[in-house]
Amino acid sequence: MKDRLERIYNKLSNDTDDKQMDKITVEKWLLCINKKLRRGDEYRNAALAMGYIDSNPDDPWEERKYRMTIPEDGILSLSGFIEVYQKELSCGKFWGIAHDMQVLDESLPDAGLFTSRFDRIYYNSQSLTPVTITDTTSDEPCPNENEPSDHLPVAVSFTTI
Repeated sequence: MKDRLERIYNKLSNDTDDKQMDKITVEKWLLCINKKLRRGDEYRNAALAMGYIDSNPDDPWEERKYRMTIPEDGILSLSGFIEVYQKELSCGKFWGIAHDMQVLDESLPDAGLFTSRFDRIYYNSQSLTPVTITDTTSDEPCPNENEPSDHLPVAVSFTTI
């Protein structure tokens, strides 16, 4: 995996004189894997690895993460790039890593389509009865043309008992 990441890093940094990932090449990588900037843990972890410092570190994470930006003069080193994916792995985001590797032309061996369910809706069965359940699935890896995120919607309509 480290060899794959090093090859990807070298491909992405080939456009720079010093063979490092500057803000422009990091944003090119992030657009390739996430389709837009300022989303995903890869963006936030890259910003931190490139020297982003929050002016209000005591604010809740949900507020801080939306302020993060890639520093203008920041550099993402090879070890920082690998660390971004190490953090993804530590969070159990295997499907995200597999997606990124495929998009970046370093596909992992095909183990079939990863399917799992993480989202749940809990309710009190003594006072509510589900009437309609919407459980979205995808037959291809997400994000894709039809599903812009790897978070698929789950919804339920209830009636009271």
